[in-house]
Amino acid sequence: MTNLIRFWVRPVYHGSDLLVEVLEDHRSDQFPNVAAILQDALHSVQVPHPDGLDDPRVALFQDRYFSYWTYARGHYEIDDDIWGLFVTASINNLSIIADIERALLLTGKFVKEEVDFGKFK
Repeated sequence: MTNLIRFWVRPVYHGSDLLVEVLEDHRSDQFPNVAAILQDALHSVQVPHPDGLDDPRVALFQDRYFSYWTYARGHYEIDDDIWGLFVTASINNLSIIADIERALLLTGKFVKEEVDFGKFK
């Protein structure tokens, strides 16, 4: 993969929390493993999802896979679905999303694109 991978930091729909949305085809063979990047950069550990969304039956039914991660500053969730890859954090949202943004940028493989927050109201 020679081009930089674009991502947004944007608000969730109809809310004020931020999320990271990867804008490229995250299911291609050459795409870097975002979970592994964050695990390495943040020293995070995957833990069972508090809502049971990491159950394989959920993945089969919805064609999306949720994983839940913890690290020194809190928890984040990776939502890997057919349409995109999203990283969210419901507690300490701003600091965790900033950590995730920084981790992606430090790889040299990702570039953040600006987005109009008004489109997500």
